[in-house]
Amino acid sequence: QRSAGHVWNAQRNLAALIGAGVLDRYPELRLTSLECGHGWLAFWASRLDELAEMAPHAIAPLKHKPSEYIRGPQYFQSIQLHEGEQSLRHALEALGEDTLMFATDYPHSESWFPKSVEGVLGWTSISETARRKLLWENAARCYRRYGVRAPAG
Repeated sequence: QRSAGHVWNAQRNLAALIGAGVLDRYPELRLTSLECGHGWLAFWASRLDELAEMAPHAIAPLKHKPSEYIRGPQYFQSIQLHEGEQSLRHALEALGEDTLMFATDYPHSESWFPKSVEGVLGWTSISETARRKLLWENAARCYRRYGVRAPAG
């Protein structure tokens, strides 16, 4: 139950907040899903787009497709080391580079720190731009630190 609970709750919460129009009503709000991985996110973005088109009566009128909210600039998702480099590449391809961020989960007892840092730094197929966003810029934007701004557009 614990292994599925984080993902399931993140999916439900994300769908509820987007579907209720919360991100449209509060454009400065930042949402994050932490400690639940990233492998499900591209699928969920597509699924929410499909449901929004198929059953528009079930959600608030939205300014964008659900997947566009997930791509940013208001939503951020931490990655999990166990999902690996290939899963991260797929997520970056499907969602772009502005949503995902690295988190060590330190000093939590289930943290892989410092192994997690070494692992992510060893993923050589991730571009330098994506790596910089993953390791610093996206979290800085999420938490509004150091003057880092959302990408234009």
